[in-house]
Amino acid sequence: MRVIVVAGIAVGALERIVLWRSHAGALDGDEAVWGLMARHVLHGHPTTFMWGQAYGGTLETIMSAPLVGVFPGSTVALRTVPIALTVVAAVLVWRVGLRTVGEPAATAAAVLFWLWPSYSIWKSMRAHGFYGTGIVACLLVLLLVLRLEQRASRRDAALLGFVVGVGLWQSAQLLPIALVAAVWLIVRRPASLRLAPLALTCALVGFLPWTISNVRNDWWTFAFPPGEGTYASRLRGILNGALPMSFGLRVPFDASWVGGIAIGGTAMIALYVALVVIAVRTRHTTITLLVAVAAVFPLIAASSTFTWIVDEPRYLYIVSPVFVLLVSVVLTSWSRAAIAVALLSALTVFGLVRMNDSPYFAQRADGMYVPEHLGPLIAELDRLHVDRIYAEYWDAYRIDFVTDERIVAGESPQEVYARRGDKVVVLDNDHVRYRPYVAVVSRSPRPAHVVQAGSADEANLDLSLLRAAGYRRATVPGYVIWYLPR
Repeated sequence: MRVIVVAGIAVGALERIVLWRSHAGALDGDEAVWGLMARHVLHGHPTTFMWGQAYGGTLETIMSAPLVGVFPGSTVALRTVPIALTVVAAVLVWRVGLRTVGEPAATAAAVLFWLWPSYSIWKSMRAHGFYGTGIVACLLVLLLVLRLEQRASRRDAALLGFVVGVGLWQSAQLLPIALVAAVWLIVRRPASLRLAPLALTCALVGFLPWTISNVRNDWWTFAFPPGEGTYASRLRGILNGALPMSFGLRVPFDASWVGGIAIGGTAMIALYVALVVIAVRTRHTTITLLVAVAAVFPLIAASSTFTWIVDEPRYLYIVSPVFVLLVSVVLTSWSRAAIAVALLSALTVFGLVRMNDSPYFAQRADGMYVPEHLGPLIAELDRLHVDRIYAEYWDAYRIDFVTDERIVAGESPQEVYARRGDKVVVLDNDHVRYRPYVAVVSRSPRPAHVVQAGSADEANLDLSLLRAAGYRRATVPGYVIWYLPR
């Protein structure tokens, strides 16, 4: 047992270290936004939701703020919290496993959660906001429901309610899990209904940040336009795309089957059959909670018009521990656990290599390449004495973060340029994550324009307008800078 656990921890850590040092480990714009929000928490400006949107709780920014304050612009500081939450989640997988699949499957599940599949490795080390807290909330809900099924407890009921409330503030993806778990508990232990008022009261307390923000902003969470696709198309995308990626049988972003559809597709069909068999054979055990969550979650998730993105399993990441636990049901001996750890580690490494080499991953950011290093660009901006720039989303916030806002970059989506005296500015745009940065750049007497070389943004530049205003052109690898000389 100890050999499997130690080896599994080492393999999972090594996977993350190698991935971090690869192109796939480069800091992206979403992470930079999260880091900037953490920085603003230290200056007394916390927010309920992620900048520019009325959903996605910000508990992780509060947790990250001290580290970002001590190590400004540090990717390591930014990613420490999501990785730490993954470690906490692995322990919770083990605790849930003890009450469902038993040993040695529970320990094997915790190890597998730490090192498989490839998407979970990548996602677990990204500061993408509320995904780490979402998984921890999911596991806490399952654990507390299992405890309540065994023994009705006011303390556990209160904790369950509070976790659900805070978890729903972080991500609405917890709702299907909480509903299924609640129904399962009532069916298994009807007497638990007497604790419902206490649990609901505590849930409302945990949900207060979401409620207050919506009351103050005219219920803006419900003001977003719908996403894309039909229910059938979204469900098909989840079952045929996102779900196989959650088991490592399709490569994230690339969407190719591991071993081709003949091998990967057949393995997925076999997995579906195996899950049905598990559901039937364990129908009188607590494993039914895991089966119910795994079966119902995709059906409810597809009802949201925002789950149309299936080139990565981001909308299934919150239930990934449940999938791991169900796979671990068959690991009834340490020899089986050792074989599973070895095979799934190899599958993860294969997926990570393919993902890192895939052009689809390289251009996942709205079809744009995300450069690994901004050092040459920042050095050139310093040489030109430029500290206020317009840039595309995936570059702007990274520049803001790594320079600790010494250089302020305002987001300029779908650029519409206009001459204002001796400078060229970008006209106001509603589709901006953090508009104060744009205002700072627009007020500057020498706002520069930075675009990725060869991108659609460069094609949108009005060169005649820039040249007429006296702008000059400078280049560094991957970028073009239009600036006003001092």
